Amino acid sequence: MPPRFFRHGELPLVLLALLSEEPRHGYEVMAELKRLFGPRYRPSPGSIYPAIEALDAEGLIQGQPIAGKIVYATTPAGEQALQDRAEMLAALELRVGVRLGGGGESLDALLTRFKARLSPLSGLVDPGDAAAVLDRAANAIELLASTSTTKQRRHHAG
Repeated sequence: MPPRFFRHGELPLVLLALLSEEPRHGYEVMAELKRLFGPRYRPSPGSIYPAIEALDAEGLIQGQPIAGKIVYATTPAGEQALQDRAEMLAALELRVGVRLGGGGESLDALLTRFKARLSPLSGLVDPGDAAAVLDRAANAIELLASTSTTKQRRHHAG
């Protein structure tokens, strides 16, 4: 028997991440899982629908009937649960090579993913060299922020 693709607690976390991107009904969730993780993982109604029902029962998602289907979206409690498990999600993304989050991510989410990616390298690189690289990266991001702020000021003044 092949090993399980998702580890304990990961499938509900992935479902929360997908439903935070956009509301979906069960079939759309399964199609997105297949697109993201196939062929290594094949979602089945026997695992997906009970997980969705459990998230709904916990108040982390809420279903709304639309055009004869129940469309699920995260609740504020679900969004908080997703934030609370950001490190677990980042580790999962790194392990399976799939990025969840839809691109509208915060810098905090990106930094959590960055930390998950680099943490296994602790002790393998010189801390001084790593600090220099991180300082350059911080300087580049600060430059992006100042450039973005300048563009926003020009746009609002224009």
